[in-house]
Amino acid sequence: MFCILIATITGFSQDKSFDLSKYKFPDYKRHELEFNFSSNGNSDKRGQDELFPTGDGTTVRKDYLQSNFNSNFSLGYQYDYLTRKRIDYLTSNLSGTYDYSMSKYDGVKTKNYSPNINLNLNGSRKYYLKEDKLFLEGMAGATYYFDETKSTSTNMDDRRSSYDQINLSIGVGVGTGRMEKVNDLWQAYYILEKLAGQKSLARELAEKDIIEFASFASKLKNKRFFDARLQKIAELQALDSLLHKQGLIKDTDISYFATLNDYWSYGNFQDRESGRILKFGISPEYSKQNEKQYSESTVHSNKTSLVSNVSFNCTKQLNLFWERHFNVVITNETLIDTVGKYYNSYPSNFFSSNVSFGYGYFPDSRTSISGYLGYHGQNLVVLNSSSVVPKQWMNNIYLTLTGNYYISPQLQITGSFNLSYIDKEYTSRNTIHTNYNLGLRYAIF
Repeated sequence: MFCILIATITGFSQDKSFDLSKYKFPDYKRHELEFNFSSNGNSDKRGQDELFPTGDGTTVRKDYLQSNFNSNFSLGYQYDYLTRKRIDYLTSNLSGTYDYSMSKYDGVKTKNYSPNINLNLNGSRKYYLKEDKLFLEGMAGATYYFDETKSTSTNMDDRRSSYDQINLSIGVGVGTGRMEKVNDLWQAYYILEKLAGQKSLARELAEKDIIEFASFASKLKNKRFFDARLQKIAELQALDSLLHKQGLIKDTDISYFATLNDYWSYGNFQDRESGRILKFGISPEYSKQNEKQYSESTVHSNKTSLVSNVSFNCTKQLNLFWERHFNVVITNETLIDTVGKYYNSYPSNFFSSNVSFGYGYFPDSRTSISGYLGYHGQNLVVLNSSSVVPKQWMNNIYLTLTGNYYISPQLQITGSFNLSYIDKEYTSRNTIHTNYNLGLRYAIF
């Protein structure tokens, strides 16, 4: 945190030269569809010496084989629609994994299969009663999860278990404030400042030029293309026409077109926002799960509850390179009814809170790094418990670091690292979790 603080203070010296509060995001409609896939595995084959059953000291050689394979996929869709009076969000994600393992020893062959699938749907709509201040919101969400485990062996009967769960929610909220998208504004600033630095502009750059260019860029990105080549031609022609209309460009050369193409097509201008929102929401929720273990009959359980929460989100753009985040969420879930043993230990009031503070760093147009330090606290909940669970409060302190680097408009390298400390869980104390991930992300359009 000390290093982040020092770097932030240093970043203030490279501040923007225009007033961010004057920028109002234009009407905006975008679709995004992404597909991710990964697969890994290992295999081990060896000969193993064992004592012969007669006990005379002789050995017999037996072959041993062990293989493990894992595959993951996800398909995500996001739709954003923003006007000054209305904001719509719709996200959906379909993901799944398939685990397979096989072992063979002394003539006994064992196989384990474990597929699972997860589907999420979430949507919301905000209506602003007073521009950028008071709003009403409607929300809805649905999730479905299914997994199955099957084990076969040459010396025993097949064993199979399955589990599936569905969650449904619908709610309303009221709040004040607005988050203004500024990623297109930063892209416009990068392009025009770079052109000015290489002396490609015909006149001095003004603040209104940046805002006009950013608003035009946002509207231009609303047009959908499946052919990336045709998309680039149409967008660069439109941007060049605007720069000539503004009187910023008169004489063009290869360096001008190369810079315009590079910062428009290959920039890592992620979703950056500026503003603050205070919101109160309430929603009834319904959860149902079914569990079957081997030859036993299926056990059904369900839960009905009422969830209320208060949240405050604040994001501030410190300058072109740095942004700061502060988020607080306090949630209470009041239990209405339960059926079945899965939710038998669920508290009548489940309380949780989360506070996070962090920074985003954007050193150039292709790279982004962000870090969060946060606290999460909640009542200890153990599902499907056969014994009485004592009432306890669980504290979790966590640190999250993420980074992205664009290779091309569709392909980027992603990475993350997570560290968390939990003071108590159901059967353990003082647990430290670490996790890292490196991957490639491909955007279809």
